[in-house]
Parts: sequence; structure tokens; C-alpha cells
Amino acid sequence: MTTADDLLGRLAALDRDGLAKVLAHRPDVLHEPWPRRLDVVAARLASAESLDEAVLGLSLPEVQVLRAVQLCYALGLRPAPVAEVGKLLGSSVESYVDDLAERALLWRDDERVSLPDALRRGDFHAEGLGQPVSDLLVELGRGRMAQLSQALGLPEGLKELVHFFRDGDRVRELFRTAPEPTRKLLRDMADGVPEAEGVLPFHTEEGWAFEHGFLISTYYGSAAMPIEVSLALRGPDHQLPFTPDEPECPVRHVGIESAEATSSAAALRLLDRVSAVLDLAAAEPLPLLKDGTIGARLVKKVAKDTGATPAEIELAIDLAAQTGLLLADEPPAPRRGQKAVPPTLAPDPDLVRPAPALLYRLLLTTWWDPAPSDLGADVGGLVRRLVVRLLARLDPGTAIVDGLERLAEWHAPMLPTEDFAGHVQDALEAAELLGVLAHGAVTSVGRALLDGGGLVEVTDGLVARARTTALFGTDLTAIVPGSPDARLAASLDRVADREAQGTATSWRFSPASVRRAFDQGATTDGLLGELRALAAGELPQPLVYLVNDVARRHGEAQVLDVASVVVGEPAVLAELAAHRKLARLGLRAVAPTVLTSTVDAAGTLEALREAGYSPTHHAADGSIVLPAREPASPTVTFQDPEPNHGPPDPREHAERLLAAPSSGPTLLRGQLARAMSDRYAGRLTPKQQQLCWQLEAGIPADIGYQEDDGPVRLVIAYPELDGEVLDVWSLGDHAYRRLELAKIDLG
Repeated sequence: MTTADDLLGRLAALDRDGLAKVLAHRPDVLHEPWPRRLDVVAARLASAESLDEAVLGLSLPEVQVLRAVQLCYALGLRPAPVAEVGKLLGSSVESYVDDLAERALLWRDDERVSLPDALRRGDFHAEGLGQPVSDLLVELGRGRMAQLSQALGLPEGLKELVHFFRDGDRVRELFRTAPEPTRKLLRDMADGVPEAEGVLPFHTEEGWAFEHGFLISTYYGSAAMPIEVSLALRGPDHQLPFTPDEPECPVRHVGIESAEATSSAAALRLLDRVSAVLDLAAAEPLPLLKDGTIGARLVKKVAKDTGATPAEIELAIDLAAQTGLLLADEPPAPRRGQKAVPPTLAPDPDLVRPAPALLYRLLLTTWWDPAPSDLGADVGGLVRRLVVRLLARLDPGTAIVDGLERLAEWHAPMLPTEDFAGHVQDALEAAELLGVLAHGAVTSVGRALLDGGGLVEVTDGLVARARTTALFGTDLTAIVPGSPDARLAASLDRVADREAQGTATSWRFSPASVRRAFDQGATTDGLLGELRALAAGELPQPLVYLVNDVARRHGEAQVLDVASVVVGEPAVLAELAAHRKLARLGLRAVAPTVLTSTVDAAGTLEALREAGYSPTHHAADGSIVLPAREPASPTVTFQDPEPNHGPPDPREHAERLLAAPSSGPTLLRGQLARAMSDRYAGRLTPKQQQLCWQLEAGIPADIGYQEDDGPVRLVIAYPELDGEVLDVWSLGDHAYRRLELAKIDLG
């Protein structure tokens, strides 16, 4: 298999089930826009990006079989005999060859297998092998190859040299004539050091190895041992590493009910954390580091303010930013001499905050399948999906006790990371915080993510189990047994201080916490009414007394924004003016009911409250100043993905592709403009010509189209011209449409 054309012929020879298996193993091939025909499928399968993604998903034995086939190619066995592959690995490899064929990573013809061009050259450092002798000899030049041929008693030519080194018996026979120090050096290198520095090629005992081609000098001055020499010196019975059995891991049963209860509590706790982060960011944007990342200091501060753990806050901020609930604001570049202002995160003012169940689904799906990165493979995303998939093979309520890292690495040894165990641990911690795992067992939420269906029902039921009422005690506490919903938690956080959480969450009321609610604009009747709506029974009298007492004192002194003025009863103001702790305010009586302060209104308010008073903030005209209110009502809403936007069905696509022609026309440069010019009597405006060129270049364009029931606007791409019909991909419909040229309006 050398080109996509060869692959096209093989795909066309498959039946529906065979093609569906290929498409199921290579889902990136079915990304929108769907491939129209098999030639598009073949081109996508043969692309380097698709092949790299497929290789990342191979298990350890599949990788070892693929490397063995690549080694056969390096040794000149093209196509590679299946028997030789099995001999290299010391085991039957039939099933693994078939698995790789179903992934279109190789194709089998009787007892031989062929590789795509992009996979024919492999890296054999894991096996302790270097480069093929043919590649190393080319670097020597004709003169040095002639000397080597003479030393070996061979006719001059690359072909003869390669044939000699591929004969293990002849290589071993020549090796026996080498000096003993040289034989020791060569044996050491053959055991797993294919390239070494500091080996002198001439005028030493080691020079024998260079003179006879056992070592070859590279462009960089190192000494390289060809693959053929390494294998010959290892002996005819040497086998490459092969690990067909996955590691065994002990398991334990944690209980289905316990896991689901923990999952529900974790999900509701995360919703609470995200809501708290959004509220804090709305009051004051969250500062980021200069590189736009979340700083550890910010995470610790928000965690302290909300009573959460740093891990919960870091995940909440990260997911809120990825879903678009928080937007990064990049300030303009500072002028010369000015200090750069750090970027910040703040809620999108036009976005309606989703309902709890929808918000939870957004957080889940964003964590599960984040937006593609321009920096290569998303190792974290691949590991988290792998971990959940492996744990989901166990019975519900069952977890792996030890060895999950080894098991995961066996299933994905090609992931580009030096800290595989660290990625697994990160995935486990985040999955527990999201409720995807509980005590190490996959929950119903995790299984819904894996299946791709039923997520709405599962999350709706989970959020519905949240507590909406609290138990109020005479000791000025409120306790929520279980997990509070976001509205209940936000209401209690506004008027009380959170003390503890776990299987139950508790809040404590105090004069300061109740005053905080009044400072935010609450009224006595409104606050008591809100608390009664949250109470599972009657409000305790001590709490009612506390609210009324704070309300009575609230506003006993008034701070005005005149940098600043304190207004109140003469007796209260006299007490303030004589208060030793308020001396720094520079209070001075200008009237029996008025004091002036040398500190601004905010500082004066803070000082009076620290001294135990309950002042209110007023504007210069005497009106009370409330916290900044929400701007205009947001209009943008999140929606659940439509049911028909789920993962594509490989069998349906296989049937469609096999029924269509294998190949089709290619739209040439200028062909669409010429066809559309007939629609406009040979006269296209510059804008219309630009739209045609835009479509030919693969860039989506907005056009008008005359439907039977009236004109519509369509965003189309990937056009193909079929007579008087333009076959296009409609981005709004997520499907192909056939548009009559006469009904297209380029505007």
C-alpha cells in the first residue's frame, strides 16, 4: 500500500461490516463534513495526522506487532511475512495483525502484510536497535563503501554490502575473527546501545569494527551499529519484547449506592463552587498571570473565601473558562513607563447562567471532550477517557485497588508524555470532583459519558436530588443534610458564614453576616421571607431576633461620599468623635448631626464596622448606595446538543459510502465562477467573484437560496459542481445539500 489510491481499492473491496469496523476504529475520518465517497475516506485514512491519532490508541502488544512489521521492512522484507513477524516476537500474531488491519494501519494479502508509506520507517530505540545498514552505508560515500567491500571480499556496490549484513550466519562468522576487546565492545553495543560516542574508528583495536562495517561513523561523529549487526550478534533465536497479557489489578467493591450518593454530592458541590467563582468574578474580575494562566495565589485566595479546596477551585475556574462562562480580558499594551495590567477573567455579561442540570452537563462534556489544541495531542484528555473506559469494564460499584497506572500505560504506550502516572492521577482526582468516579468506581454519570446517550436523564436526576431546604437551629445555625442546590447555598452564603461540609453542610449566623446581607440591599421583611422559604420548618426565634436587631441598628450612622461625611444622631456622633480607635479618621463635628472624615467613604465604612458600628453607605444626595446591580439582562443561552448531533454511526456511513461512486469530480479553479456567471448573464460583481473563489478555496460562505416556501440564508462549504446543481456541505444543517444554480443568490 503506497498511496491513497491503493487504499481506495482495498476499501472498495470491503463489505459493509468490514468498512464499518475501519470507520469505528478511525472515528476522525467521519468528522464533519462527512466524507462523500470512499476516495475521501482513503485520503483521510492515509493522512499523517489520522495515522498518528490511530497509533496513539494502540495497546502495547499491537504496538509491538506494528514495530515488528516495521523492522521487517527495515530488513528488506516488503511486504512483511506474517510468519517472520511472529518469529521476531516468539508468538502467534494473527489476531493482532487482523486488529491492525481493521484500523487500516496495515493490509494483509494472504500471509504477507503491507504498511502505509507514513508508517514504513520506525524508531526501534525501545528494542535497543538503531538504523538499517542501507541508511548508514549511504552516509559513507562511494569511496568508503569501496574500501568496505574490499575488506569484506565483496564486489563493489551497495546491494552486495546490504545482502552480506542481512545474512546473520556470515556476520557471526566474521565476528569470530575480531580481536577480543572489539568483540566485547560489539557485544555490549548489540545488547541495547545502537550508537555510542568516543569510539575511535582507526589505528586502534576498535578500528576493526569500522573497517568491517560492524560500526559505521555518522555525520555527527558517533559510532552506529546497524540493525542487522545487532540482531546477528544477539543470535538467531533472539526475540523482541512481546507483552500480550494486560497487567492484572486487584479490585474491591465499594457499593453502588455509596458510589452514586458520593457522585451526587460531588456534582452538587462542584456546581456550588462554579457558582461561587462566577459570583466573585462578577463582583471583581479574577486577575491572571502574565501568561494568561491561573495563579496558585489566586486559587488559594478564592478557596479560602468560598470554603473550598484549591483543587475544587482550580477545576471550577478552568472549566468555567473553557465553557465560556468566564471570559479573559486582555488589557491593551501599556505605554512607556507604565506598569502592565494583568489579564482578568470575568463572566460574559450577555450570557444567561445555565440552570444547574444544564450547567453540570456543560462542565462534564467540556472536561470529557475539550476543544482541540494547536499544541499537538491532548494527552490529558486521552488519559481521562482511557481511565474511565478501563474502570467501566468492571461491575458497577467496583474499583481497582492498585496498578491502574500500569494497566492504562499497557493500553496506550504511545502517548507522548514522560509522566504517565501523573496524568492518570490528575484524571482520577478531576473525575472524583466531577462525580464521574466515586471511591474509584465509575458512576452512572461516567457510564453515560462513555455511551454517548442518556446523559440528560442521568444529570437531571442527579441534580434533582439536591436539598432545597435547610434545618435552622436555635443556636443560630443552618444545616443541610446532604448536598444543597446552588440556589440554597447562594442564599445562605449571603446571610451566614459556611462552617463545615461533607455529608452535611452547616452555616452560622452572626451580626456581621446578617449585616452583610443588609449591606447588599436586603430588607427585613424580604430577608425573613427568604429564610422562611428555605426553612424545613419554622424559623427559630433567636434568628428572627438577630435579623430584627441588626435591621434596627443598620443605618445608625451614615457615611457620605464627600471624602467623607458621617451623619447621625448627636449622641452617636459624639461617641464616634471620642472613640480612640477612630482617631485615624480625623473626625470633626461640623454640626450636631454631621462629622467630617479625612478618609474616603470606603475607608470610613470599614473603620466604623471594625469598631462595632453598623453604618450605611449613602451618595452625596443622601440616597443609599447599594452594590453594583446587574447590567442589562443577558440574552445568550446555552443549549444541550441536539439529539442528531451525537457520534456518527459507522454502519450507516459504511452503507452510504459503498452505495456511492468511489470517486468524483474535482472543482477546478475558476469553474464555479464561470458556472455562476451564467446565472447573472455573464456579469459577476467583485464581491460575487470573491465568494466563488472563497468556496473553491474551502472557506465557508454565506449565500441566499430560494426554497419552495421562500428565501433562506445558508452557510455552505466544500462545493462540487454536478451540471446545474451545486453539491455543498451546509454548516447549519450538518449535512450535504444539492442546490440548483438558478436558485442561488450570491448577493
